[in-house]
Amino acid sequence: MASMSLQSAFSILGALLVMHSAYSCLHYRTLLISAGDVPPGHSTTKPPPDVVVEVLVGFALCIIGQLACGPFLEVRASAGNGRASAPPYRSRDFDIYNNRSRATAKAKKGKTC
Repeated sequence: MASMSLQSAFSILGALLVMHSAYSCLHYRTLLISAGDVPPGHSTTKPPPDVVVEVLVGFALCIIGQLACGPFLEVRASAGNGRASAPPYRSRDFDIYNNRSRATAKAKKGKTC
């Protein structure tokens, strides 16, 4: 149970850091625009470096929180009977369809349909 709460704490803290960095970036841009003139070396299109670091740390905490969930399950490459099959929407019946291209090609050549 302790690892589950630690996982949740990492994920929540990471999400809060990402949200705070978004607010901080918007606040920074608002201050720059309201000041009138943008100081040299600053831009309203690029986030400040502290926001970039905060986003990266928040993202890393979210990833650590999600990867700390426990043992990973194996991925099986085959279906239950050992034979792989295509899903029904990827069969040849679905891929083959009729449209007006054949009729318009015949009409361009002077043939009737």
